[in-house]
Order: sequence, then C-alpha cells, then structure tokens
Amino acid sequence: MTFRTAAQNASRPRRAALSGLALAAALTLSGCQISSPVTTDMNYDPADGVSVDAGQVAVRDLLVVSEGNGAPGTVSGLVVNNTSEPTEVTVTLGTGAEAVALQPTLSVAPGQSLRLDGQGPDGSGTPVQVPAVEVSPGGSLQLVVQTSQGEADSGLAPVLLPEGPYSDIAVTTADVPS
Repeated sequence: MTFRTAAQNASRPRRAALSGLALAAALTLSGCQISSPVTTDMNYDPADGVSVDAGQVAVRDLLVVSEGNGAPGTVSGLVVNNTSEPTEVTVTLGTGAEAVALQPTLSVAPGQSLRLDGQGPDGSGTPVQVPAVEVSPGGSLQLVVQTSQGEADSGLAPVLLPEGPYSDIAVTTADVPS
C-alpha cells in the first residue's frame, strides 16, 4: 500500500497547471510566424549598392564613387554573365533623350564576372566613368545596364564619397575621357 503525503497530492495539479501554461505559451508564440514573413526569404541588397538584372546578366553592388557636385565619378559593381555567350555590357546614365552612355563598354566572357571599377586580379581593367556627377554624395543616379542581347534594367545607384573601402577607386578630372 502506497501512502501519499499532502505535498505529493498538491504537486499533481501544480504540474498540470504548469504544463497547460507552457502549452499556451508555445501556441501563442508560434502564432507570430503566421502573421510575420520569414525575413531570410526576402530579397535585399546586403551591400552599399543596388542589384540590377538585365536578362541573365546580373550586376551587384552598383554604385557611383564621387565627390559629387560636378566632379567625375567611377561606377562600381560586379557584372556576372550567366549566359553561354560573350556579352557586351553598356552602362548608361539616365533614361530617355538625356541618357548618356558611359565609357568603356565591357566585354564579359560566358560564365565570368568583371568589376565595373576596373579593378581585377591583374589590375589592368579600365573603370566605367561618369564625366560629371551632378548630385551630392548621399544622392542617387539612375543607371541603366544594357547587354548586347538586348536586355536592359535600371536602378537608382547611390553616390558615395571616395572614402573607406572606396578610397582606392576615386577618379580625377584627368582620368575622365573627353
């Protein structure tokens, strides 16, 4: 014969209440998932620049490095050719009748990537340059990426000062082709 003390009999309802409370808390907290999207499933630009997709040619971290207010600038970003053919990529400042094609036009091999700022493994690239950036740093410029396959896309690229990680890609007036 087993005898229970008053303390043992009292703990059974307490355990049941705590179990019920834990279950209610779990159900309440899991309900947050229903009304909140999973943020890791959302697309975003994890860098200073913007992303542009011209067909199967992707440009990541597209931005302009310049002192602004009429000073020249360098376009920075990475062009990735996800096609099986070489492609020519042209970056244009603005849209419509006032659009200006920036130089140089880049040739990107199939399955390869190329930096717009001209910096590559061997340092022999030519940067895509803006002759005169008319906005102040902190502003943005409409840049259009056009491929030789006829695909195009645009984005508002931020203008950043040639400081920190961008200090080595600054351009001077003498560097800009006329």
